[in-house]
Amino acid sequence: MPLHSALLTVRDVECGFLYKIMNKKIVTLGVAAFGVVGLQAADAGKVWEVTASLRGFYDDNYTTSPEIAAKESWGIEVSPGINLTIGEGTDLEFSAGYAFGMRYYEDRESDNEDYGHELGISLNKAFSDTSVLQLSDSLVVAQEPEILKAGTSLRTEGDNLRNTLSASYRQVLAGNILGELGYGNSIFDYEEAYHSALLDRSHNQVNLDVIYDMGQTEYFVGYKFASTDFDGGELKEVTGSVFKSDARDNDSHYGYVGARHQLNKEFVASAQVGAQYVDYYNFDLMPGLIPEDETSPYVSAVMEWGYAEGSQLVAGLSLARGATDLQAADQEISAVYAQFLHKVTAKVHGTLTARYQDSEISGGGVKVDGKEESLLLLGASLTYAIADNIWAELAYNYDELDSDIPHRSFERNYMSIGIGTSY
Repeated sequence: MPLHSALLTVRDVECGFLYKIMNKKIVTLGVAAFGVVGLQAADAGKVWEVTASLRGFYDDNYTTSPEIAAKESWGIEVSPGINLTIGEGTDLEFSAGYAFGMRYYEDRESDNEDYGHELGISLNKAFSDTSVLQLSDSLVVAQEPEILKAGTSLRTEGDNLRNTLSASYRQVLAGNILGELGYGNSIFDYEEAYHSALLDRSHNQVNLDVIYDMGQTEYFVGYKFASTDFDGGELKEVTGSVFKSDARDNDSHYGYVGARHQLNKEFVASAQVGAQYVDYYNFDLMPGLIPEDETSPYVSAVMEWGYAEGSQLVAGLSLARGATDLQAADQEISAVYAQFLHKVTAKVHGTLTARYQDSEISGGGVKVDGKEESLLLLGASLTYAIADNIWAELAYNYDELDSDIPHRSFERNYMSIGIGTSY
């Protein structure tokens, strides 16, 4: 049975241990607002797995608009997918998954259909007991891609694209001292003009960690450099004013310390704290709207606990700066999240997800600078195994954005019932 993600995709635990715990398979978990339904990881020892699902749904605010402008609709959703896993449990693991989603809205005033594509690949290679390479990439093309990293989904017209690449290499240097080199790249490309101007960007980052390994516990100190280039061009307002996207181009420097602990194969936790310095080197293109620089705390913590067979709890918190769809520099985001997967009986599985975050806008002038927003994402699903390869599912999702900025706050309820199969 697939694990259906209800508006929250919890990324893999950033444990960073050696190959003994680096045996995770790719799981492409679609966000409901994407219109891409999730694929489950293939069963142990299974190379190929094909899935398909059919759902009926009700969305009371498919435009993610304030209450006075909210539009509702019933509809159907179809999603086939395929997953490939090679070399599980060996020193070379490869996984790939693809899911297609089509969502039809009965009562939508414009076009009735949304389409989505989600592709994920991963490769783990243990060269020896002392060196490990990890690679992964995730591509989403949809009407509703994740506009902000770990943010809410707002429907935008067109085939919008998000691609995220990550790579890390870990090597024992001497005795209990290890080094880890990492690289990440993210690309956001929006077809609709407004979001394209504000959110089209490429982000690159490189990190270097020095680790002291004490067996179950690791301590580390690290540095990360990140560069973000906004390439959406200029946004012309009705008033005649122009917002220059590249004024927000920036370089970030992170310094941090942290620890990772593996109590046993069922429990892993990681935490790091430090500071982030952001240099907006093009701030003079938009004086008064973009600050010259910002310094803020940086926190990331995550825990994964497999407390019983078929049951798992993943939880974490974070504090960092990120992009915004407002005409401002960025926003400081503090967030807590959790995903609870529970095997109720041999045939019944339940999923609960939650994310809450507070954001404070930086830059943009007196209209938005210092304004705050809070976002609540909740989801629940219940899956029943009708037969070995057939399941039924009931799901509910709730979004709420509370903003100090006029005409941005909204609530959204999404309910679905469906059936799926795998082979």
